[in-house]
Amino acid sequence: MGTETTTAPGAWITIQFGDADAALGYLVGVIGFVEHAVYRGEDGAIQHAELLWPTGGGMMMGVDRGEERWSGSAGAPGTQSSYLCTPDVAGVARRVADAGWRIIRPLADAEGYESREIAFLDPEGNAWSVGTYAGKGF
Repeated sequence: MGTETTTAPGAWITIQFGDADAALGYLVGVIGFVEHAVYRGEDGAIQHAELLWPTGGGMMMGVDRGEERWSGSAGAPGTQSSYLCTPDVAGVARRVADAGWRIIRPLADAEGYESREIAFLDPEGNAWSVGTYAGKGF
């Protein structure tokens, strides 16, 4: 993935991680997000980070402290499922395989619509689907 990133205020996924520093590393290095802003607490833990997706949009993330969250149990480590669109699905698939992550749907053409897709779990158990399909008409 290149370093060019476009973002508009649209949908942002939010995920909390048990090990936010490790997550920041693999979200950028393996999946392909671009680090935009990282805010740390006095203890050095990531309180809030913004990562941009190269083709638009992004995510917000931070460390899960085991405290009550606004979303209840949703958004806790390992509970998220997200779809990312990119023309470089093969590159994401290669990096995921090289990292040894669990692939739950191998890289293949989707049935019923034109998309090349892969699905996998990150080290904390969040499910990611990555494909070329950007939505009808985009």
